[in-house]
Amino acid sequence: MSSPVTTSSRPRASTAVVLAMLGLWLCWGSSFPAMRVMVATLPPLLASGTVFVVAGIVLGAARPSALRGLSRRQLSTAAGVGVCLLGAQGMVAVAEQHVFASTAALLVAVVPLWVVVLRVAVGDRPTRAGVARLLVGFAGVVVVLVAGSGGGVRWSAWVLVVVGAAISWAGGTLWASRSGSLPGARAATVVQLLVGGLVLLAIGVFRGEPGDFAPAAVATGSWLALGYLVLIDSLAGFVLYNWLLRAAPVALVSTYAYAVPVVAYLIGVFALREPFHPVVLAGAATIVVAVAAEVRAGQ
Repeated sequence: MSSPVTTSSRPRASTAVVLAMLGLWLCWGSSFPAMRVMVATLPPLLASGTVFVVAGIVLGAARPSALRGLSRRQLSTAAGVGVCLLGAQGMVAVAEQHVFASTAALLVAVVPLWVVVLRVAVGDRPTRAGVARLLVGFAGVVVVLVAGSGGGVRWSAWVLVVVGAAISWAGGTLWASRSGSLPGARAATVVQLLVGGLVLLAIGVFRGEPGDFAPAAVATGSWLALGYLVLIDSLAGFVLYNWLLRAAPVALVSTYAYAVPVVAYLIGVFALREPFHPVVLAGAATIVVAVAAEVRAGQ
């Protein structure tokens, strides 16, 4: 992913921008519940890999010129970042067979905080305010992780897989932000989708998912969720995000980082009938506040 250019001089958000932002929040916020529906009766890695490969093919076919002239270094960088990002998506898909979509969304929300942790690991020094944001954000994560004692979320070791996915996504994000050889946004996205999707398919085959796959046993909802993730999460979300980067202030577009988990949580609770508990809501609010502060500090 290429870093967006700051455009603080742009005018106040228009109606089209506001509608596009709401659309982006819904596209990406609904992906966690849709993923949980998909993996209910479909193999998680094969299904996720199919979503990304199909989306990559469609985006690449829509503008093949974007892929011309890429150097080997650009391809390898985009591919590596794609494995980190979509590998994280695959981990979430596997975990959502055992973890509520609302819980997964909240745990993934702290990706911006994990980026800070990884930056410290490679030598950056955080400010006192940055350390405070980390402590507040991860305190919220702890609340979500242990809220089972209050009846809101049943503890499962699979939540640690979601935490690992967030770290993997943060690693890919940091790699992309520090690389000078990443191609343009569309080319990078196509390569990431194709390579990451193919890796997930390969791992799914290695895990024996084809042997467990019985098309007749797949619920209609799982097939619909797979198509939804291709059309809405991957394609529509990508189009909206890239349009917004050109039409709106970066500070506004960046709100997706803390708005999407809230949307995902609410959809999980109200649409999928996942349990709700005030303790989890308190942890969610803490995470959102910390992530919002971190995103704004990074503008």
